[in-house]
Amino acid sequence: MPELRRDPLTGRWVSYAPERAKRPVEMGERAPPLVDDPSRCPFCPGKEHMLMPATIVLTRSGSGLRFSREEGDERVKDWIVKIIPNLYPAFTVNDTMRINEEVKEVSGHHEVMIDTPQHDADPWKMTVDQIYLSLLTVRERLKELESYQYVKFAGFGKNHGPNSGGSLRHPHTHVFATPIIPEIIEVEAKRLRREECLLCDWVGEVSGPRGIISTENFMAICPWASREPYEILIAPKDHLRRFIDLDDQRLMELSSILSTIYKALNMVLDNPSFNLILHTAAKDVGDFHWHFELIPRILMPMVVDIGIGIHVNTVYPEEAAEDLRSAIEKL
Repeated sequence: MPELRRDPLTGRWVSYAPERAKRPVEMGERAPPLVDDPSRCPFCPGKEHMLMPATIVLTRSGSGLRFSREEGDERVKDWIVKIIPNLYPAFTVNDTMRINEEVKEVSGHHEVMIDTPQHDADPWKMTVDQIYLSLLTVRERLKELESYQYVKFAGFGKNHGPNSGGSLRHPHTHVFATPIIPEIIEVEAKRLRREECLLCDWVGEVSGPRGIISTENFMAICPWASREPYEILIAPKDHLRRFIDLDDQRLMELSSILSTIYKALNMVLDNPSFNLILHTAAKDVGDFHWHFELIPRILMPMVVDIGIGIHVNTVYPEEAAEDLRSAIEKL
């Protein structure tokens, strides 16, 4: 029979109903297939002229790495990672904000990071070094976005697969900066203060039935009230407020964890659509414990989810974590 759980971090309710996984499905695919033709892909090398000038480009310089910016018609050809303005932005520098009858001008940014020049580099195919270089680049760009006075929150989210909201197969990540603090960040901040931080408490649970990975500085766990099957929370063990404060060594360690998790997910779910979303402190949030949410997009939304906000999950997190641990042992 179903079991109700409440997420102590967000207050969201989840109903666990494994029997629903047995129901018949006749509606076919949830989303159209992605554009998977390198000759038509605007993110592939050789198509740089189709894109707007990059706000940041990572290239190799001798034995090191170099960040630069494209200007005008100039385009960098030998790029490793690049971030460009989104052609279909959710936020721009000429937005308006309306609260009741008050209207004022606000500014934001919505960009796309092309994670690698390789068109078919699914997350589980990417090397640890490739993941590291993409995180290095987005960390640098987020630092710049946070320096703008009008930006209150800067973060990123990765789409993979047709049910994630993505339209192109080529590996990419959305980078955004908003003139407001997202509500979820405000809600979580109340439960992530240093002296009473839930994530700090969860460090002690990573060796339990919901734990997946534990390294020197990071943990990965299936949350107590996961909204989706095989949802994963990844967080530093130390109480760190912002992702952009990670040093290079910890960034490499995090890249290794993500690589392992991507491979395990592929083994268990066979190329699932998913979103990887950064939750990090906003400018006006003094205390926080940053983390990633990795949410596989397996289930179709239900009326109780859309209508009354109760998520329905068909896989208990304890079972999901066991499956993922078993997959990791085989890597």
